[in-house]
Amino acid sequence: MMGSTKLLVVDDEKDLLELLVKRLTRKGYEVHSAKSAENALPLLKKFYFDIAIFDIRLPEMDGITLLKETKQIQPDIEIIVLTGHGTIETAIEAMKQGAFDYVTKPYNLKELEIIIEKAGDNKRLIEKNDSMRKIIRQQNEFQIVGESSTIQNVIQLTERIADSMVPVLIEGESGTGKELFAKALHFWSSRCDEPFVAVNSGALPEQLLESELFGHIRGAFTGANQDKKGLVEAADGGTLFLDELAEMPLVLQVKLLRFLESGEFRRVGDVRERKVNVRVVTATNANMEKEVVAGNIREDLFYRLNVMRLVIPPLRERKEDIPLLIDFFLENKNCEKRLSQAAMNELKQYSFPGNVRELHHLIERGILLARTNIIEPVDLFIGNHERKKSEREEVLLSLEDVEKAHIETILFETSWNKTKAAEQLGISVRNLYRKIEQFNLMKS
Repeated sequence: MMGSTKLLVVDDEKDLLELLVKRLTRKGYEVHSAKSAENALPLLKKFYFDIAIFDIRLPEMDGITLLKETKQIQPDIEIIVLTGHGTIETAIEAMKQGAFDYVTKPYNLKELEIIIEKAGDNKRLIEKNDSMRKIIRQQNEFQIVGESSTIQNVIQLTERIADSMVPVLIEGESGTGKELFAKALHFWSSRCDEPFVAVNSGALPEQLLESELFGHIRGAFTGANQDKKGLVEAADGGTLFLDELAEMPLVLQVKLLRFLESGEFRRVGDVRERKVNVRVVTATNANMEKEVVAGNIREDLFYRLNVMRLVIPPLRERKEDIPLLIDFFLENKNCEKRLSQAAMNELKQYSFPGNVRELHHLIERGILLARTNIIEPVDLFIGNHERKKSEREEVLLSLEDVEKAHIETILFETSWNKTKAAEQLGISVRNLYRKIEQFNLMKS
């Protein structure tokens, strides 16, 4: 960890400060220093540090106050305090305020180095545990349902290539479950204990997407108040999933191609190269060859990504999986309602332009509208089915339910293109984002 660990040392004793900086630099740490808290705070706002070493007795602002200020700026930093014999009680107070440990002056450099190593190990363990918690949540949400030969063929191919490092391009109509297969490529591989990071290439404007993907440094643009890691760095050691690739701006495609070829990138506004070890999986509901001809996808990027391709079949080509999927959706909602045979027959005859996602939405609608524990065809609103006026009046929905259902329908019909959806709804894109958050709507 030493080579990548960034330290800040603050001490007003010039000779001790220089000695410590030289010693730790020789040990392979990246060390910054300051002679006062006032000089240290700008560094903390400008750079990200793993560990800080503060002398308790500093001119003007003391070490305890600096510690509190530092934890406000960088909550995850590990802080070691240096204290004289007469300030042990102050050091204990520092521990209560979040310091990792303290060392009494005059200190033994070897002892201090051991504590620094322990602080680094502790920080790494905390980060790993945070990552593992995210992984566990993702794994709990991850399941591919289907026994048809068409879906089983894709599952078997996914298993065969999961441990490969080659890029994988996942193609399929909207709603077929491309992200599920991206997760399968990750969780069925030796990288399963590392992060799986998903990026929606069409969800953000070009500048924000680049910053989210590659990170930025302080001052790179208005509002960039401190350095920020991008999702590429967050995925280091694991898998980076780029969804809706065809909507990625061409300028950013150039940078993505360079990253794919070398594993190197630059944060927005930075001149320094960084490198990570990431397996890249991409997905699109567009015909990539046509997108290349149309000029929406760079040809060199397409060939770099198209090393291995997974094509997810639409639901109309695996209708025997419909009953299994319905049972899965109902069980996940702990719902006691069941479909009548007539409703099941209607679903099996339906073409499902929205695929598995549309089936999910139909089942949710049926659960909401069914007046008994049996969901009938009229509850699903498939095709030309309409309730009689008297029946509709008996279904008392709140205005909020109606609004949620309408927004969800428009998002589905526009393949979650938020600009088009907002236009159809007659609201701003910003307002649409608020509604999506308010109703906890998710593209599934």
